Amino acid sequence: MPSSEPKPNFTSESEPKHTVPTSETIPRPEPLPEWEVAIRTWKELWKVHFIGFGCLFGIMALFSCYCLYRIHRARKSMTLAKYFFAVCLMMMLFCFSRSLYLLLDPYESHSNGLTLPVILVRILFALGYPCLTSAFSLIHLAFIEVKKVRAIATRLQNIKFLTLVITLHFLIVIIVYTVVTVAPKLARLLILCQSILISWWIFLAVCFLYSGGQICWKSKITKQFFEKQRKRRGECSTNDKTQRYEAVKLSENAKTQKNQTNTEAKQSTTGVSKIVKIAGIVSILGLLSAAVELYSLFAVYKLYSLSTTFVDAWPWWIYVTCARLIEVLLCIVVAYVIFPSLKIKTKREKTSTSNSTYTTRNAAVNRHSKHSMETLGTDFAKSDNSDSVRIDSIA
Repeated sequence: MPSSEPKPNFTSESEPKHTVPTSETIPRPEPLPEWEVAIRTWKELWKVHFIGFGCLFGIMALFSCYCLYRIHRARKSMTLAKYFFAVCLMMMLFCFSRSLYLLLDPYESHSNGLTLPVILVRILFALGYPCLTSAFSLIHLAFIEVKKVRAIATRLQNIKFLTLVITLHFLIVIIVYTVVTVAPKLARLLILCQSILISWWIFLAVCFLYSGGQICWKSKITKQFFEKQRKRRGECSTNDKTQRYEAVKLSENAKTQKNQTNTEAKQSTTGVSKIVKIAGIVSILGLLSAAVELYSLFAVYKLYSLSTTFVDAWPWWIYVTCARLIEVLLCIVVAYVIFPSLKIKTKREKTSTSNSTYTTRNAAVNRHSKHSMETLGTDFAKSDNSDSVRIDSIA
């Protein structure tokens, strides 16, 4: 007898579906806003954010390429060419990564209709942080080398140790973002990256404040020393005739030396004031960046808890806008550090070329005058010989 057991019905509904993993299907370790609702609430401010900042970072990336070219040309005559080249390279990488991230697929929102590989987009964004901190670490090292000032930690004056720290920062960021993308349950590893960034910005702010204060104190001591020397020279008695004669004789030399010292003092004071300004601005922006990252860690992402799938629209928008604005200001500070030194280099090149042309002209004039004098001498000699021949014939 045939069995009455029902046969399993294999339909197309029961078959497993194989889907290609995209950024929508892969769970996000970093919670983001619900894009449809958020873009409706932000309206045009969303486009202003990602298009505006993307274009700004693109312009600064092109500017850093120009600075790299200029530094490469003037590397033999610039004392800080290696440091400035490395700083411009870091700035170029940072600005290009931010520009591509914002213009191609801003914050994985697919606002431009592009679906890029998730791991590529996340690493492209994450690499910007070590680039920016590395650039300012090298600027701080350049300040220390120029002004011969001690840093807070003596190891920071060692370029090998600093390159090791920078390389470790890059490796940690790449490894953590790769692991978190593959295994989103380990999202709290992002706290490690963010805490390293916060501590690094605070440390850089303290270092810049300390170095700027030391440079300012050193310049004040040297200024006081030179003022005391001038007062001593002015207070020297000139009652004796010999002293008066020596004073009159040395007045011209004293005037020239005074002019030279005044120009050198002006240059040093302007250089010191610029370094102190840069140190103050970097320390303020570094502390602001650390504060913004702390706000995002606790208020926006809530320590990357897996229960929160979406974040509120306006707090997230305020956080990313403030973060990108601080990054733009930091890039402007880097340009303010590097670009004036390139201007000084061009002025020196112009003066050297003008001096060389002046010397060549003087040499040509001297050669011409020497040749003309020689020809005049031969003419006079010929005329003397002809006159002697005439006198002999008359006699």
